[in-house]
Amino acid sequence: MIRVGVIHIGSSKIRLILAEVEEMGYFKVIDELKTPFKICYELSKECILCSEKLNYILSTIKTYKSLCEASGAKEIFAITTSFFHDLKDSESIVSMIKLNLNLDLKILSQEEEIKFTVLAVNRSMKLNNSLIVEITGTSTNLIDIKDGKINNFTILPFGGINLAYTFNINDRILNTNLDVSSSYVKDKLDDISWLNDNYESIIFLGDLAKTIVKMDKFKTHYPLEIINNYEITPVGIHEIYNTIKCKDLKLRRKIDGIDLDMVDSMFSSLLILNELVKKVSPEVIRICNNTIREGILYDYLYKNYNVMDDILDYSIYGILNSLNANIPHAEQVYFISAQLFEELKPLHRLDDKYLNILKAGSMLHDCGTSINYQNHHKHSFYIILNSLINELTHKEHLMSAAVAASHRFNDYHLPLAQFSYLINKLDIDIINKLGALVKIAEGLDRSLVGVVKKLNVYYDDEKVIITVSSPSNLDVEIHQALRGKNFFKEIYHRDLFIEKERWQN
Repeated sequence: MIRVGVIHIGSSKIRLILAEVEEMGYFKVIDELKTPFKICYELSKECILCSEKLNYILSTIKTYKSLCEASGAKEIFAITTSFFHDLKDSESIVSMIKLNLNLDLKILSQEEEIKFTVLAVNRSMKLNNSLIVEITGTSTNLIDIKDGKINNFTILPFGGINLAYTFNINDRILNTNLDVSSSYVKDKLDDISWLNDNYESIIFLGDLAKTIVKMDKFKTHYPLEIINNYEITPVGIHEIYNTIKCKDLKLRRKIDGIDLDMVDSMFSSLLILNELVKKVSPEVIRICNNTIREGILYDYLYKNYNVMDDILDYSIYGILNSLNANIPHAEQVYFISAQLFEELKPLHRLDDKYLNILKAGSMLHDCGTSINYQNHHKHSFYIILNSLINELTHKEHLMSAAVAASHRFNDYHLPLAQFSYLINKLDIDIINKLGALVKIAEGLDRSLVGVVKKLNVYYDDEKVIITVSSPSNLDVEIHQALRGKNFFKEIYHRDLFIEKERWQN
């Protein structure tokens, strides 16, 4: 296990993420810092750093580097993006950072910036026909994605900060300034020949994206803390846009969930996003928690580790490794659960889109034992619910946690009222159908050594018979699995029988 730090000089903040990397190439962020830092206030003016701001950069990076070193970081990457070229004497600033701090500040090209951004997004969710959008302080990055690959991209030279101060929309919004700035953004978007209304979704990332999530959660009383894969409709974006438009700086600071560091650039950033949404007309806007910083980390991992390509497996095995869980047992419970799911399809009538829920729920069912064995099903529920599991939607994430929590032979039930924003009684029925299978699978590996090698399923209108075979004795496994027969009958309306079949190698 090693630690890696990424220091990122952005146009509105200087950021640090410190990550812990497992031997399998899985990383988790263990510390994060951000320091406000705004430059390039207007589009037409050259960006000049005074000595005070330069010293501010150096002292901040020095602090970040010290934190990384104190935490035992093996590698420290210092990056910035193409906006840095707009600074007067940018090369001398790079030299000063090298001379004073012994750090090589890499100024990413536009192509590198797009590459690392797409890598970060691809590692957090499945991408088909989508438009990736990031609005920084001084630029708007648009990336056309087809089947996870870059089709086109454009980096527009305006973002939240320079648009706000160029058109005087950083505080109270006057109609004349609003009209001029909106027309400016619309004209620039119209100039992009490949930008169309054929996208299934907008994938939105960055500071504004996370702020929008926080604001929307306050408004809707959203039950989960997860940011990645959060979904908001075009109407929801327009409502937030109108809310901010009607408020000056003082009133914006009072809005629940707003980032106080970006109150002056909040409206201008939303203006860009709102114009994009109107032009593209996506079905949904999905929020990505990852940024270019995570892209840098993944690039490092790919060069030094054998990283799993499947992003759901990467998350699941990463969590299991981090918690020192029994991975062979987790794999066996999923193996049996998946076989039962396939064999009983005519009874539960669920298609394969629920397999990700079953995989996450069955493989992580015992992760709560890292807290305490007693009531570990409840611990598993909140560990899963508060873990970063890439690819899953929020509903799938919640249902996976509920499936895991229902693996024990007790009367645990998900508190529906608390999560009614995301799931309904039909979803509870699906959770119970999957949970019943995980109960049986858990019982059939009670000795934790994978003794069940084969199984077959037979059923009629009154009963389900599972036959299991193994070169080992299965009395304990069969007894434990049958403890779930009453719950199975309640859900599948059939008596459950489990029998040992003669072992044939």
